[in-house]
Amino acid sequence: MDKRALKRLEKILFVMLGRRPDAFGIVLDKGGWLSIKELHRALDEETGMSHITPRGLIQFLSLYKPEKFEYQENYVRVRPESQRPDLTIYNEAKPPELLYVSIRPKAHGHVMAHGLQSSVNKKWIVLSTEKEMALKIGKRRDKHPIIAEISALKSNEAGVVFRRAGKAIYLVEGMDVQWMKIPAPPPVKEKDKRKKSKLSKARPDSRKIPGGDAPLLEKIGAFVLRDTPSHIISSGLDKKNRKGKFGDRDHAWKKTGAGRKKGAKNKRTT
Repeated sequence: MDKRALKRLEKILFVMLGRRPDAFGIVLDKGGWLSIKELHRALDEETGMSHITPRGLIQFLSLYKPEKFEYQENYVRVRPESQRPDLTIYNEAKPPELLYVSIRPKAHGHVMAHGLQSSVNKKWIVLSTEKEMALKIGKRRDKHPIIAEISALKSNEAGVVFRRAGKAIYLVEGMDVQWMKIPAPPPVKEKDKRKKSKLSKARPDSRKIPGGDAPLLEKIGAFVLRDTPSHIISSGLDKKNRKGKFGDRDHAWKKTGAGRKKGAKNKRTT
């Protein structure tokens, strides 16, 4: 990047991390830190920034070393002295009547059963006053997120604590499904159905068969030998009892042969 592009990147990162992270759907950790991965996802949505990779961000911070930024172990922040004073102070606040949250389609069933819960890696559930912002945040993890409606005011009156993180962002540690209006997941595309069907057919059935029998090889097209032919059994016994070069053959032929040779010899001598 030339100097002009570097300055433009520095300016937008300063706004994202030091002034208005909420305008980009970003929630900073304590101290103002954000992972490079999360920063890249948000930056990728901005006009003229989609060409910048996570590695490009690291190089920018490590080599260009902008004065207002601090970079440590794949995390970045605006230095405390340059941050907005209340940047990471998330005070309790009364929410509006409705808020919106994005859900990955894969997590639809789990959310329907258990609601939304924070985790070690995700301290807050991020809610927005605008559907567009909820969709924007959701698309960072899934191309087709589900947007659920939250009865925020009613849940707050029932005891759910909300914290404000900017003009359009609210945070909660969890949300029970009773306060959520969750649309049905999008239908599975025919292409995805065929792909799933092919994968299931390619995998042999490894389930146990009741009764102890296991004709599993037959199910995948293999030949199963059930009754061992007698000639194989006798062959095995012959090998077991074999003693010499010719095995355990009847030695009567030796006696007969010897007798014939002796008789022939006597005839020649007489």
